[in-house]
Amino acid sequence: MPVLFPFLEFDPEETAISYAARLASLHIGSSVLPFLRDIEVKASDLLACKDQALERLASMAGVDVADLHRNSARSLGKRWFDLRGNVLSAEFFANPYTVFCPACLREDDAGGADPALARRGRLIWTLRPVRTCPVHGLALIRRKKVAWDDAFHQLALRVPERNDALDELVDGALQRSPSPLQEYVIARLDGAMGPTWLDSQTLEQAVRATEMLGVLLEFGPEAQPGQLSDNDWDAAGRAGYAATSKGEGGIRDAFQATQSRFLKQGIKPERGNVLGATYRWLASPKNSKDPGDIRRIMREHIFATIEVAAGTSILGERLPRRRLHSVESLASEAKLDPRTLRNVLAARGLVPIDGKVTGYHVFDADEGDRVAASIQRSTNVISLPKALNCTRPQAGQLVDEGMLDPIADGRKRVAGRTRKAIDNRDIERFLLALRASTRPTDKAVEGMVPISKAAEKARLSCMEIVHLVLGGFLQNVARIGEVEGYAAILVDPVEIRTQKALHLPGISASQAFARLKLPKSTGWELVHREENPRLEPIVIEGPNRQHRFFRFREDTVAAFASEYTTEIRVANANDVEKKDVVATLKKCGVRPVLGEAEIGLDLYCAAAIPTIEPA
Repeated sequence: MPVLFPFLEFDPEETAISYAARLASLHIGSSVLPFLRDIEVKASDLLACKDQALERLASMAGVDVADLHRNSARSLGKRWFDLRGNVLSAEFFANPYTVFCPACLREDDAGGADPALARRGRLIWTLRPVRTCPVHGLALIRRKKVAWDDAFHQLALRVPERNDALDELVDGALQRSPSPLQEYVIARLDGAMGPTWLDSQTLEQAVRATEMLGVLLEFGPEAQPGQLSDNDWDAAGRAGYAATSKGEGGIRDAFQATQSRFLKQGIKPERGNVLGATYRWLASPKNSKDPGDIRRIMREHIFATIEVAAGTSILGERLPRRRLHSVESLASEAKLDPRTLRNVLAARGLVPIDGKVTGYHVFDADEGDRVAASIQRSTNVISLPKALNCTRPQAGQLVDEGMLDPIADGRKRVAGRTRKAIDNRDIERFLLALRASTRPTDKAVEGMVPISKAAEKARLSCMEIVHLVLGGFLQNVARIGEVEGYAAILVDPVEIRTQKALHLPGISASQAFARLKLPKSTGWELVHREENPRLEPIVIEGPNRQHRFFRFREDTVAAFASEYTTEIRVANANDVEKKDVVATLKKCGVRPVLGEAEIGLDLYCAAAIPTIEPA
């Protein structure tokens, strides 16, 4: 078979189509189409890089066909191509644009030869993710297709600029370094290994996921990809690569960072408005191409950070069971007042308590359901005496001593009616424990009286007697069969006086908190703390091992009062208004050792309090 003469060397950076155009200039001094007819190669076959076209071209030019194949994107049909073993869609390539670096063309022209012969169309210019010349650090120039044969990207025709005009193109080109994404694409095509997660995806999946994530990071959820310039896409690739190169963790962090900024605006976070074009791309039914693992990662992020109702389908997978609630969604499902629910959730630590909470803050759905259920089955404190069959003071003592906690936990300073409601299960547990500590009787037993009467005789509070009963300290405890609840219990005042001296050292919690002028909820917070400042209790364990309660040494309470103080105590001690104390402390820079958010009020070191003067 005849070989074209003179021989023209194939440049390992150029495409087979570029080589054919240079051969045409050398051998017939014309454009590529007449040349292809002369060597009996169909133009459409060369554009598709079909095997027979490349083999014919290689044999006529006397070059290795493997070199042509290496730099050719072979058509697989239906707008899919194979480049060096990578299956890529037509969208991965720069077509129908002709892309070039003016500085590279100027160097090609420098030999003084015919530009049609000297100018080489580099393979990397045909790739859409490549937007910067790696040699000269210039943004590549893109020119739209005008005529049919522009598909051959004959640079002498598509770039008519020469000499000074070409210099102007070079001088006007944007200077920048190649993006890390571009460098990754070129290296991967050369067979180099890159970041693990990106390498686990197809090349097109890796690029598309990186760029679309970058759109979100660089331009926000409102960005419209169709309106982005080529320079915008370069910036998106840089931003996205910083995340995707770190793998799934980096991608999740990027989603979370975007979402955190969005939440500060106080707008309801939904997958569309938080994750923007990135989500729309993955969710679009028109997107027939598999986007890769980015879809799973985003789906898991949505399920893990945004409240989604059970049964909702997200990015091709249905959520079988709700994972997260917001105040708004839980209030709607449980048919509760959102304000009441928010207060209880704040007290339980599921949403912030510092006033920054919105109805869209998310929390564990199971925990939220339990809170909602406790509200739904609660008994208002006003109705507690009836539920327990006791007096209002007796019911109040049970709450104050921590035997019955309000459903808001009873140890957090949270407003709302939930501070005045008790979970019915707590009431049931108390009554069952009380019942289990007694022996039934059909009638009043001589010498035994109700708890309230015994409290008068023994000079104790009813709650202190209840502790003795539940702890198993008393032998003589009866329960009148036909009477329900608290009022059914009979005790022996004589035995109680004896046990009082043995098992009730110090003072009760209510007495201790009163001496310190602390709200009951604050007092309990200080008792249950594991580190100072804390109020150290005496722990009393009942012989039946079923009940434990706290007492307090008077010297411990006095020591705490000496070391720590509150604004109201300082105000009372100095005979001034509380506002005067607050103003002075602020002016002097005195900060509390424990704040309101932690224990319900500000607690100060007494030694740090300055002299207080009336305003």
